[in-house]
Amino acid sequence: MKRLPTAGDLSGSLLVAHPMMPDPNFRRSILYLSHHSAEDGALGFILNRPLGQKLGDLEIGTPLDQVAHVPIFEGGPVQKNQVIVASLEWDAAAGTCRFEPIERPEGDLSLPSDKGDKLRVFLGYAGWSKNQLEREIALNSWLVLRPHPELLRSDADDTTWRLIMNGLGPMYRVLADAPTDATQN
Repeated sequence: MKRLPTAGDLSGSLLVAHPMMPDPNFRRSILYLSHHSAEDGALGFILNRPLGQKLGDLEIGTPLDQVAHVPIFEGGPVQKNQVIVASLEWDAAAGTCRFEPIERPEGDLSLPSDKGDKLRVFLGYAGWSKNQLEREIALNSWLVLRPHPELLRSDADDTTWRLIMNGLGPMYRVLADAPTDATQN
């Protein structure tokens, strides 16, 4: 896994929770950072917390047959009742991920079926105020990584986080296997 510099605009990067992350909202999480600036703060979505539901399982009153199969993820601890639909598409030529929120006119619940398996539904999001994320990175709460197509799969879960830790070397592998509660060791 390729770690990135932690200065400047980190939009489009992955934030991976350090194995010793104390915040239970983000423990063992992988986030896609959709927006970042030191002045405005940051916005991201957890990629590896599937809720075991599909968009069609939500009782929203309007049939969504063409996208009923889209998985729902816990997007983060902010506004957990807000549904955010986005397309995550790997751009092989640029070696990056394109994140496009799906904007819908008020009341229109039709979604683009041409995005297929690239659509994600998030309940909530993660947000940081001005310079907050920079402080957390400086405290080693987060590892900043370059996106990789395998990390953007719709079946990402805790196993995906462990694969990242294994790829970062033996120290991270050992830390990843440590129990959440050290008294259980």
